[in-house]
Amino acid sequence: MANPKHIKWLLEGVSAWNARREREDFLPDFAGANIYEEFQKAGKLNKNGYIPLARINLSKANFLGARLCGRSKASGADLRHANLWSANLQDAQLANSRLNSAVLIGARLDNANLLAASLRGAKMASAILHKTQLFQANLTNATLELAYLENANLSCTTLIGTDLTTANLTGTDLTWSRPWKAKLFRDRHPSIRAHKQSKSNKRINCVADLIKACTDLGSQHTDYLLYFRGESANIWELRPSVMRSSQDDKFSLRAKESNMLLDLMSRRPADFGDMASALSQWVLAQHHGLKTRLLDITRNPLVALFSACESDDKPGRLHVFLVPKELVKPFNSDTISIIANFSRLARAEQNLLLGWTGKDIEERECDPQFASIYEHAKGRLYHLIRQEKPFFEEKIDPRDFFRVFVIEPQQSFERIRAQSGAFLISAFHERFERSEILRQNPGIPIYDHYILNVPKAKKKGILDELRMMNITRETLFPGLDEAAHAVTQHHSR
Repeated sequence: MANPKHIKWLLEGVSAWNARREREDFLPDFAGANIYEEFQKAGKLNKNGYIPLARINLSKANFLGARLCGRSKASGADLRHANLWSANLQDAQLANSRLNSAVLIGARLDNANLLAASLRGAKMASAILHKTQLFQANLTNATLELAYLENANLSCTTLIGTDLTTANLTGTDLTWSRPWKAKLFRDRHPSIRAHKQSKSNKRINCVADLIKACTDLGSQHTDYLLYFRGESANIWELRPSVMRSSQDDKFSLRAKESNMLLDLMSRRPADFGDMASALSQWVLAQHHGLKTRLLDITRNPLVALFSACESDDKPGRLHVFLVPKELVKPFNSDTISIIANFSRLARAEQNLLLGWTGKDIEERECDPQFASIYEHAKGRLYHLIRQEKPFFEEKIDPRDFFRVFVIEPQQSFERIRAQSGAFLISAFHERFERSEILRQNPGIPIYDHYILNVPKAKKKGILDELRMMNITRETLFPGLDEAAHAVTQHHSR
């Protein structure tokens, strides 16, 4: 129970209270008290109907189950710049309160109600917010490093510049909160170059030029893994096929991603019969031409160079990715299982888990099913994952949705083996240029990205060199069709 003397002292005003805390050693106890009602009865609310407690020292205070707000939206506590260090605010009612720049380091806020509260610039490192209600709260530029937010409700919360770099976000509801606007990652892998991304002007005129470029990069950056992608024209964005727009500039296939896989599986069930994982299903589907969120890359620079030279009507381009080892995942990784199964969800469910707002959805594609609830979407994702991993724990870190990973797939197809194939994948990102990823979240751990140019006039000579090394369509696309084509080409000379 609250200490009546402490309530009386609080009613005397902030200056008198802070002076008393300087003079006397006591721990404020307001457990279970209706502080708002006490101020209302005493006629001590400010002109806006708030408890006037700005800049007050309430460190280590006990507000367990206390009420600091009224019943209307225009009521609450004015705790701007207040010191609530290590305070106990479990089950406290703080809806609509103003806590801008307040110190809540190490505070207990389990099950507290902070609905529509303003916490702009609040210092909340190491605070415990388990199951805390933060619906429509404003956390702009707040600091929540090492905060515990498991199963907290941050839906419709403003997270611009919010420091969540080391917070526990397991089970956190981020619906409509645009979490990519927050600081989600501490950059443990600073950019290899100080600037973001500049297209390399280096030209590849022959195979030897590429070998030298790769050798130089590899020797300078031994802690990174090199991957490559070749494109026969230098005009394309780095988008997986399902993310590419149609002729009317709409992303129609993006919204139908999961339906396309289900449709294909229903038409060819025998082909998918032995596939236990979502990733293997997506890889098989892409292998046979379905549009997916996988972007083909390779560990072999000569394979990428061949792709860059296949068509000689435009200059080609070769992407070199220097990837931190922590972003390279094997095919059976839990992280990859999460993203591969995320791709099997309906677009509306994906939007909920990513925190897109209604405005974002309207700008991208119209989906009337968006009203489905977050918990249902999360439950669906766990259900799909457990079909391949029955003992998977409900411990998804939402930050993984916003990373870009390299997948080292099973060598289940001749083509993947022949091309030393791998994939880039992300739940959130739809373009894989380094600059585009950093534009969405500047602190994200990401690969470095170089672009090498292949002049149109040099392509034929490079293909002749590659043929001498047995890098041809026949060897990279093994099968009877390509073999027959190679025989025809040979005898037509």
